[in-house]
Amino acid sequence: MEKTFETPGVVRLFVDNEVGMVVITAQQTDTTLVSLEPAGPGAEELVERAAAEWRPTPRGHIVVVKVPKMHGRRFLRRNAVIVRVEVPEGSDVQVLAGSADVEITGPIGTAEVSTASGDVSIDDVAADVIGKTASGDITLGNVGGDVRVHTASGDLRCSSVAGAALFATASGDLEVGAASNRVDVKATSGNVRLGALSHGARIVNVSGDVRILSVDEGTLHVRSVSGNVSVGVAKGVDLHVDVETLSGAVSSEIPLDETPGPARQETRVDLSVRSVSGDVDIARALEQIA
Repeated sequence: MEKTFETPGVVRLFVDNEVGMVVITAQQTDTTLVSLEPAGPGAEELVERAAAEWRPTPRGHIVVVKVPKMHGRRFLRRNAVIVRVEVPEGSDVQVLAGSADVEITGPIGTAEVSTASGDVSIDDVAADVIGKTASGDITLGNVGGDVRVHTASGDLRCSSVAGAALFATASGDLEVGAASNRVDVKATSGNVRLGALSHGARIVNVSGDVRILSVDEGTLHVRSVSGNVSVGVAKGVDLHVDVETLSGAVSSEIPLDETPGPARQETRVDLSVRSVSGDVDIARALEQIA
């Protein structure tokens, strides 16, 4: 199946595909191209029954792509369908998938993606991102708005986020390159690595290490069980520390009574760490964060 819709302006795309793959490409175009192909011997009927529809709205266009479900035979590879959609840059995207992987390339407006066991990969997003997967990884590029993502058993990656962020993983690692606003993290059985934090974070982690490469300002609140905590503090800030650890050592290369430099006297970091069975290390952040 292949359909083309004239969609200049704002596009809202909804895709529902249970098994297979969803590939969405945002590019400079005034049309939306939808293509479906079977990826297994049992998927030809699904492609024939699939719906690809378009309708105008007062603010632009809505494009809906739905692959019918095979009741009683869910998530079988023989029923896999590959859905490919090309949309204008800045489109808002919503995807509902079962075991299908989701790949979104090119700049989009907002993203809302939910999968059961598929991986999710999204390039740059101008506004907000909502993501959820039971046993798949979620990888995000640069996010211009807020982020709220959760995985029960998978890794989370994000290059940068401009808005508020909530990351939650029950069994996977978390890595964020940079955050311009406050970050909240809830993690279990995985390591947490945060790059440059501009306004602090609240982190709760069980059975994993916590590493913050650089915090510039705000409150950094860390609660850790069975893991080490490492914090890099930007040069010249007014550092206030409240650290306790059970069955672990506390070390700091920064004198905790150090007076901030004249260039950043009004910049303050409040560091609160409670750790059980783990060491706490406080150091000066590197000038360049890799």
